[in-house]
Amino acid sequence: MAISKYHKRADWALVDPVLQAGETGIESDTKYEKIGNGRDPWSKLQYFGSPGYWAEFTDASDQTAVANTPTAVTFDNSDPTANHGVRLDNSSKLVVEYPGIYVFEFVVHLENNDNHIHDVHFWLRKNNSGSTGDVASTTLALSVTESHGGTPGHMVAVLDHTLHLVAEDYIELIWATSNADVSIQAAPAITSPYARPAAPSAVCNVFQVSAA
Repeated sequence: MAISKYHKRADWALVDPVLQAGETGIESDTKYEKIGNGRDPWSKLQYFGSPGYWAEFTDASDQTAVANTPTAVTFDNSDPTANHGVRLDNSSKLVVEYPGIYVFEFVVHLENNDNHIHDVHFWLRKNNSGSTGDVASTTLALSVTESHGGTPGHMVAVLDHTLHLVAEDYIELIWATSNADVSIQAAPAITSPYARPAAPSAVCNVFQVSAA
């Protein structure tokens, strides 16, 4: 019969035991597990699988910003009964409740109502409401096409980053536009000339890909 031990993460780290070959150790606060080999201490063992925490957040509103002013992208819709281990705080903070390796996938719909092309930048910010929280090497630069024939210019921004986070870390998506005529826009559902559902202004999917 397999042997299992059950302690909090901090207790495993403090004792750092050597598990017998095939013995399972489970972290009671994260639900992560390791399997012993009879040689290596707990700190040297790799985690075995993960609970697969995940969530999806969307926003149905139009979002604007002052030119050349970093502004957090906000979200107004999440399903706490379906989301698992990731939550939304204060409209913009995407909080992971457990340590791990997470992928953040963002899709943002941009609209330009001016007759000139304008630049927009997006980047990630971690645990901070100021620039000291900016995550290195996460900036995406776009030039949003101008209005043409009375139709606003449109572009979709897509960001995808993998981050190693601890419990209660939060990520925000920051954007800055060179001109206030560029906004983040939602679109309503239509029935003609064909039927299609509404388009949110911003979407974020968060996936845990590994325990850590």
